Amino acid sequence: MVTVNEKFLKLNVCESNECDFSKVESTKTPEASDRWTPIAHDALVKEFREAVDNNPSLDIVQEHHALHRYGQRYFGLFQVTGAGRKHGDDVGTVMCLRNSHDKAFRAGISAGDAPFVCSNLIFSNEIVLGRRHTTHIMRDLPQIVSRAIGQLMESWTTSDNRIDSYKSTDVDDRTAHDLILRGFKAGACGKTQIADIFNQWHKPEHENFEGRDLWSLQNAFTNVWRGNSLNVANRSSSLYGVLDTYAGAMKAKEGELVLNAS
Repeated sequence: MVTVNEKFLKLNVCESNECDFSKVESTKTPEASDRWTPIAHDALVKEFREAVDNNPSLDIVQEHHALHRYGQRYFGLFQVTGAGRKHGDDVGTVMCLRNSHDKAFRAGISAGDAPFVCSNLIFSNEIVLGRRHTTHIMRDLPQIVSRAIGQLMESWTTSDNRIDSYKSTDVDDRTAHDLILRGFKAGACGKTQIADIFNQWHKPEHENFEGRDLWSLQNAFTNVWRGNSLNVANRSSSLYGVLDTYAGAMKAKEGELVLNAS
């Protein structure tokens, strides 16, 4: 029987490139050079799994894998549970692994949330696992991955506080329109997505987001992002920059009103 904290999200790395882990295992890793030591995609995943197995607070309940550029780039989404999240009834916890053999980006782990009602993913942060020129990365990988997971778990209190803040910050249509445009300028969405975000704000696909607050506005963005998780980490950071700034300004204003009233 599935418990509250074991609800399954509809994970989607990138539908057209999703693959079985066996294909990840069969991907060849380039030879190391004096200035570059690539990490095997499957080695990164196996170290991640082992680190989770050794953490009594975490369990992996499902995972999805994708390969791009003829196997040169790997992306994986892992739904984890058991972390004791404050908003565990509302959102599921997702960790993302990424790795490249074409030097496009460094290996990294991201942590994020996705509402169970729609599985729209947004990342809170990312930790880079190693510099491009690290020659002992494979030797140090187990400790690096375990340390990164610990840091990500520590950040979940911040994520829960952010959800509380967003749910308690009311937004009218005029302000929402302004924040959507600010989000675009900050890189939280593409120009062609603005109209879809406007539509999701005015006519949410899910009744859970009919409230006129920052939580609903965030999900207007993430609902448009879904189906392509490759750019979500960067867009998440940009969107948080806009929404956190507004939430902080509103809280400061409320504090001034209380002080003036007293």
